[in-house]
Amino acid sequence: MNPQSVETVTNAVKNIDEIHFATIPDGWPDQIGIALVDAVYSIQADYLAKDPTKGVLNRVRAFRSAYPEAANDLEQLSSLGEQAIREVMGNGKSAGRYKSVCVVEAVENFLSLDPPVKNASHLQASNPDHKSAYITVKGLGWVTYEYLTMLLGQPGIKADTMICRFVDTALAEAGLAPVDAHTARRLVEAVQVAAYPHIELHHFDHAIWLHQRAISSRGDSQQETR
Repeated sequence: MNPQSVETVTNAVKNIDEIHFATIPDGWPDQIGIALVDAVYSIQADYLAKDPTKGVLNRVRAFRSAYPEAANDLEQLSSLGEQAIREVMGNGKSAGRYKSVCVVEAVENFLSLDPPVKNASHLQASNPDHKSAYITVKGLGWVTYEYLTMLLGQPGIKADTMICRFVDTALAEAGLAPVDAHTARRLVEAVQVAAYPHIELHHFDHAIWLHQRAISSRGDSQQETR
């Protein structure tokens, strides 16, 4: 890891308002079905919205209210089918596929494992088979797999649009080249470990996301992507 890059991002974090560190991300502990829907639908989408009928988070809450039996039961989520998911969550796509289809395929992959992943207690973030069950679905990848585990309470960083933009902006101001998502993630984690060990990793990630979202252009349609 380039020490200059770590120092640069550390200095950028110092400019984040303390209020963003006071906001604790909720997540969906012990609710793998809801966490999975949230993770998949968060891909390149407006996550927060004042209109209760819009935004990923509002729709996930509506989905949870409509299908509480699927909150922590992937067999129940599978039995709903992709159409029921799409009716609540919308017609968003990833890699040209309905996200609802991606959700159902990921569920089927989890259930086909030996032993199967049926509820939140079964998912092991570092288990390569569990990760593969998710990322082998066309349209899904490592960034939202890590986000899925974060929503379930595991430490992590979702190297999404806002996190990468924060890192690249800091590097650019120091005359350094932009980096890919993997490197952005490693830089954020290095800063947290070195300078903010008292703040949990997913909490640290969320503070950066809130900060970057707040300063992003209002004309950017992805400003609230999570």
